[in-house]
Amino acid sequence: MKTTETSVLAGQFAAAFPSIAGQLGPQNLGKLLDGAAVQEIAPGRTLIRDRMPVDFLYFVLDGELGAYIEQAGKSQRVGTVRPGEWLGEISVLSGEMLASAAITTDTSCLLMKIHHLSFEKLLAEEPAVAQVLLENFIDLMAKRLRASAVNA
Repeated sequence: MKTTETSVLAGQFAAAFPSIAGQLGPQNLGKLLDGAAVQEIAPGRTLIRDRMPVDFLYFVLDGELGAYIEQAGKSQRVGTVRPGEWLGEISVLSGEMLASAAITTDTSCLLMKIHHLSFEKLLAEEPAVAQVLLENFIDLMAKRLRASAVNA
């Protein structure tokens, strides 16, 4: 990625993920962004299919997406994913590489994506980055668990 593109992405990431960007600092944020690409997706598109392979971890920079669980041939919305949240993290961190939900764009979306192999390498080689990302992952999972209990 060119320096200008990295600088723009760093600003977009910091706007959507201020806590993670602040905890990482410029140098470690740069390490995270090195393996990243930006993806724009139109509304009404399926990003991830339930129980299908997931190759990327996605960070939502802008837009909203719907999360759906498919059971007995029916799709049930279980949540909304907004800027500052991640997608694909469960499949990557569990090692299964299969989606735990279907994800569809509700609006135009801007995502930062990192291939799971690049992400795993980053976690293995950069302990400071790994600590920040995993702590924030735990916070995100707790937030989702609390939201699912309220919506149950």
